[in-house]
Amino acid sequence: MPAPEQNAGRHPQTIESAPMNHDDLRSMPLFANASETDLAAISSIFHSQDAAQGEILCREGEPATRVYLLVEGEVTLTTRDGAPITLRPPAPIGELGALASLPRNATVEVTAPSRLLSAAAADLFTFLRQNPPIGFAVYDGLLKVVTAKIARDQARISDMRENLVATQKAMKALREAALEAEDSPLAEAVFDALDARIMKNRRVNYRVAPPKLLPAEVKIDGARHPVVEISRTHISVAMDGVSAGDRLSGVLALAGPEIPVSGAILRTRTARADIVLDPLIDEYGAALEGYLSRVQMVDFVV
Repeated sequence: MPAPEQNAGRHPQTIESAPMNHDDLRSMPLFANASETDLAAISSIFHSQDAAQGEILCREGEPATRVYLLVEGEVTLTTRDGAPITLRPPAPIGELGALASLPRNATVEVTAPSRLLSAAAADLFTFLRQNPPIGFAVYDGLLKVVTAKIARDQARISDMRENLVATQKAMKALREAALEAEDSPLAEAVFDALDARIMKNRRVNYRVAPPKLLPAEVKIDGARHPVVEISRTHISVAMDGVSAGDRLSGVLALAGPEIPVSGAILRTRTARADIVLDPLIDEYGAALEGYLSRVQMVDFVV
């Protein structure tokens, strides 16, 4: 069965022939600064589409192949680990994912009879390449959308960081209370649980994925294994043929510096092994710390 996005906009009975309202397109931040002439040209690649209640526009994890604009009705976005979000007109849907060729982050279901404007991402790319002045205006709008999203994400991360710090302090106080309490199986269990959670929440345990500009790999017996994720205490590498509990040793190459490492395999997944690193001497620990700081700066907005 074809993916919903592959079917979207291709059923003849769902395509309307009525003229497209340019104000609908202008409600999309991508086209907010477009002229009437530009909007008339852009509208040539969009289709007006009726959608029935219960129709799925796209599913989480699928490739993003279309840009949508909800102009009438209602849709609901759901993810595996988040609360549903209801969108009402005017609402762009999935334009960042489609223009950046990313997988969908949510499943979009039509929850009331709706009308949408939609365009294939491939058609939009072709149109923008063939019309550079309009393409510049659209990508200027895209940059503003991304900038606003980054600002909102940074605000949310700041709130989460403050909550985490407050939670850590509260758990440390409870841990000390459990330590000072009269010895009992309950006090010991509470102390151990809090201590483990406090250690896990420490910043040193945060994992990052090496970016293309700063690749990392582990060299073991002449073979090179790309690092998928890395922290100060763990590394995950692309590797087959190993089992949980196995011990490994090799050289960790950090986009320049190379340090000897060893550790035990915590778990294995498909073509991946998660390794708990043995303690590093100060010199090698400093090299790893320097690499992690460089990686984190890639995502830091100055």
